[in-house]
Amino acid sequence: MKLFLIIFLVLTVYADSNFDVIPNVKIDNMDKYNLGKRLFHDKNLSRDKTTSCASCHDLNLYGTDNHEVYLGVENIKGKLNSPTIYNARFNIAQDGSGRASTIKERAKFSFLNKSEMAGDIKEVIKYIHSDILFYNEFVDVYGYVSEDSVFDSISYFVENLLTPNAKFDKFLKGDKAALNKDELKGYHLFKKYGCISCHNGRNIGGNMYQKFGIFSEFDHHEGEDDEIKGRYDVTKNQYDKNVFKVPSLRNIVKTSPYLHDGSISDLQTMIKKMGKHQLGIDIPADDIKFIELFLITLTGELENE
Repeated sequence: MKLFLIIFLVLTVYADSNFDVIPNVKIDNMDKYNLGKRLFHDKNLSRDKTTSCASCHDLNLYGTDNHEVYLGVENIKGKLNSPTIYNARFNIAQDGSGRASTIKERAKFSFLNKSEMAGDIKEVIKYIHSDILFYNEFVDVYGYVSEDSVFDSISYFVENLLTPNAKFDKFLKGDKAALNKDELKGYHLFKKYGCISCHNGRNIGGNMYQKFGIFSEFDHHEGEDDEIKGRYDVTKNQYDKNVFKVPSLRNIVKTSPYLHDGSISDLQTMIKKMGKHQLGIDIPADDIKFIELFLITLTGELENE
């Protein structure tokens, strides 16, 4: 607890320097990008040919599906909410537990997961070889088709999914008029209450792990799977129970519902609960509204949906 308070005080003092802008997309290999984009949207990669990466990460929905938890092959209901994949390259890990440290690893996990795509890489390679135009795209980029090239191209595409030019980014670049007085008040309250102790950096989150329920245990909805324990699922360390990667707040108003189980759909409710359970305070309703107005300024542009 003492370490948490020290971090909070340091981040409050140097608040503005603990954020950075989302850069504009600069793709240096369009052939690889387009190949990855095709694979990302191709349902033939799944076992029953009904599910693609885009099924859970709809680019027009800011990289989410707006469902509580994902639906995989054969409409199998998963246990977790689908996080946005926009700006994913700035995250410390690509899932809440930290099992996948890279986008490439996450793509492979989802492909193999029996409740997601349940894919068979040998069948996928056969499928690519059966389509001469598809095959030639791989040859042009990699010179061959392999398991590594499939996931490398998908990850390259995802790494270039960014949402720049949010109002807050313009503010950080020096345009102090980018935020109106109410949004600016929300920003100051966001700092005052200590939200920045966990939500900082370029993604305003996504760069650290934190216990879920620091000051009080979080009241999950009925029926949640008790086996989901965050970092503990990876490390088996008792101290890592209910420790999760802090989610990014970029585009947060576009990516509901919230939490790893998708149990909260209203952003003001989410702010209130974060104040209670993570900061140990009851944030007044008016202040919650101002903080929400600030969070809206984190919505960036979809450059390449």
